[in-house]
Amino acid sequence: MLDDKDAWGAMGQWAGAFGTVVAVSVALRISQREADSEAERRQAEKADRALEQARLVIGVMKYPTAEEESYSNNMFGASPLEAVRITNFSAQPVYHPRVEGFVHQNGGDVTWDIEGEPPLGGYDAAPTVLATSQHDVIPLSLTFNPPVTSDMYPMRTKVIIGYTDAEGHRWRRTGEGTPKLVHAGDSFDVGGPDWYRAER
Repeated sequence: MLDDKDAWGAMGQWAGAFGTVVAVSVALRISQREADSEAERRQAEKADRALEQARLVIGVMKYPTAEEESYSNNMFGASPLEAVRITNFSAQPVYHPRVEGFVHQNGGDVTWDIEGEPPLGGYDAAPTVLATSQHDVIPLSLTFNPPVTSDMYPMRTKVIIGYTDAEGHRWRRTGEGTPKLVHAGDSFDVGGPDWYRAER
């Protein structure tokens, strides 16, 4: 049977062992927290870089000049075509750049089609890749409901474009707004002809 001195010694050993286990456990938890924090920081930096690249892909409406409008009206009795210009100003290529829709400046609907689509010729080769500093100009016919009136022109129609970055993430951008990642199950209704739509 242990005397008091032996018992206290044993208890001290157990306490020391327990303290060591606690210290190791705390150290491991701190180390894991630091690793998680570093991983989150790297992930956030990567997301920021991807967003900065996505911001450099720009879609703008290209409206006819007064001369083009006058010429078209005199020659053909119809308004000249509008167009969208998608430009990649980023340092990386983007893939499957597409017009996906429009925002009516008065909250109505915009239906659209591409002029000269296959097999009629004209614009018939939507690019698979848009290298840095390259652009694509898409001639369009737009129908507004309700019709756009002269007092609405200062507000302009906003174009919605989509594109895929070098990491394979699909982005959607409305006008000059912040690009948004397109997630699986996104319910957005992409417009335009079927042949022109990008695979997602």
